[in-house]
Amino acid sequence: MMLMEVQATGAVAVEVPERRSRVYEADWTFRIGQAVKFDELAAIVLWRMRSAMGKEICKIWISGEAHGRPLRMVDAKKLK
Repeated sequence: MMLMEVQATGAVAVEVPERRSRVYEADWTFRIGQAVKFDELAAIVLWRMRSAMGKEICKIWISGEAHGRPLRMVDAKKLK
């Protein structure tokens, strides 16, 4: 039964709408523990994940002068 039919007749719908989920499969750009560069800062990848849209996000630890923020979440595109 379609939603419009339910609204028009006041009936109860027994069908559950099918939800489509997308799964993004891609190789990771960086390994966990790999040394990377964030701007001019040396860093190490601690953790990584993919967003719902497939964007790769990494948690990094900046060694040396970190300007008070040694742990940061960054887009993998910003790392070298």
